[in-house]
Parts: sequence; structure tokens; C-alpha cells
Amino acid sequence: MTLNRPVLLGQYRPLDSYLHRLDARSKILPVTIILILALMTKSFAFYSIIMLALIAGLLVSGVSLRGLLTSLRPILILVVITAAYHLLFGTSEGSVLIGLGSWELTSGAVNQAAFFSLRLILFVCVAFLITFTNSPSELAEAMAKLFSPLARLKVPVAEMAMIVFIAIRFIPILFEEFSTIRNAQIMRGVSFTGSIVSRIKKTTVIIVPVFLAALQRADELALAIQARGYDGRRHRTFYSTTTFGRNEVVFIGATTIGLLALFWVTR
Repeated sequence: MTLNRPVLLGQYRPLDSYLHRLDARSKILPVTIILILALMTKSFAFYSIIMLALIAGLLVSGVSLRGLLTSLRPILILVVITAAYHLLFGTSEGSVLIGLGSWELTSGAVNQAAFFSLRLILFVCVAFLITFTNSPSELAEAMAKLFSPLARLKVPVAEMAMIVFIAIRFIPILFEEFSTIRNAQIMRGVSFTGSIVSRIKKTTVIIVPVFLAALQRADELALAIQARGYDGRRHRTFYSTTTFGRNEVVFIGATTIGLLALFWVTR
């Protein structure tokens, strides 16, 4: 089954695919390795191959290419801002491509803009993959199990897992709140068409009521947790039982070897 709808970051979609059937812990470990290696290399080949692999994983997991491109559209604003910053204030190394007065556009600045833009898209694709194939509760339980040894050092592992669960769960809720307020403004005659600057200004006005709604929901959630007597210091069992079997071991071993080999070749 392939979904043409946009993939919202933090929104889990229960489908039957290879990545959906894997334990969340088996995906968190390779994702952590990807993030670490991505910060240690400046190879365009490494970033490009990893990003293509992530996109392929999303397509295999039931996301259509059209839905993926639609989901990445809002991220393009951050990509454009990142690229513009490095083009305007980037390094002066390399050959001069364009010169306007005291400002010069160099090949080094272009490389920086492309590199950091590609890194941003890569991190977003990683977040899409991990949240699309695992529910927030599965991710929270996986983190609690992975960091359970730190509980002996008085690290609040349960509270950290709860924070991750709430943060991921609130992303689609805030998006729905944003869409509701935007549709209400459209019904009142507000037009969100026009130039990019005009649309950004009109969209910024919506952020204030969304922020207030988020604070209200957070306050209600805190009261609900307190009323139920939640105490993260006590030992708690897990709602679901997950198995870490042969498929998970094979997946972690294959991805880790592949990532390290790719990092070594493209370094």
C-alpha cells in the first residue's frame, strides 16, 4: 500500500512493511551512527548515498514519491535560508564566481551552501523514516530500554522517554491546530497567496495563537498527569512487548558495516 498524502514529521502510519516490523531499537542505533558520521565527514558522496538510501526506505515503507516531495516542501524554506546565508556570508576561499562591489561569491561559499543544505535534508529524511515506521510510544519505550543502564546513575530515563513521547506526539497536534486557524482565517477573507515575503508575514501571524494553544494543551496535559499520580521514579512496566530477534540483529549488523564502509571509502 502506497500513500500519496504528505508525510508529517512525528506522525506514525501503521502499515505492513519490513521497517515497520522491526523493533524500534534496531533503527535508533543505525540512525545514531548516521548522525555521528554525518557530522564527521564533508563528503558529498556520503550524504548523497545515505539520503538516497533513506528515500528508498521511505518508498519501500509505503510513502509515494509525490507524498514525500510534498512533505519536504515546507523544509525548502529552511534550505533556502541556509543556502542564502552561506552564499552571502560564507567562506572567501576558492575562485571568485561573481563580484559585486566588496561582496564576492566564491566557489567555496557555493560548496558550503550545497553541503549544509544537503545535510539539513538528510537529517529531515532520518526523522521522517524513524517517526513514520514507529509510533511515539514505541520510540519512547525503545529509548527507555536502551538507556535503562543509566538509571543506576540516577539519570531520569523514564522522564526523558516521556518527554520524547510528548514532543513527538504534539507535532501532528500542533500541525492540525495550525491548519484549523489558517482555514478560519481563509474563511474570514484572508488570502495567503502572493509573493513569498507576503505569505511569510501572513503565516507568522498564525504562530501566536498556535503558540498559545500549545501552552494551554501543555498545561492541561500536566494537570492530567498529576491527577493520575504519575511518578517517573517508580519502576514501571511497558504497555507492549517487543522482541529483539534475528531480523533486528541482521539489520543492525548490515547497516553498521555498510555505513562504516561507505564512510571509509568516501572520506
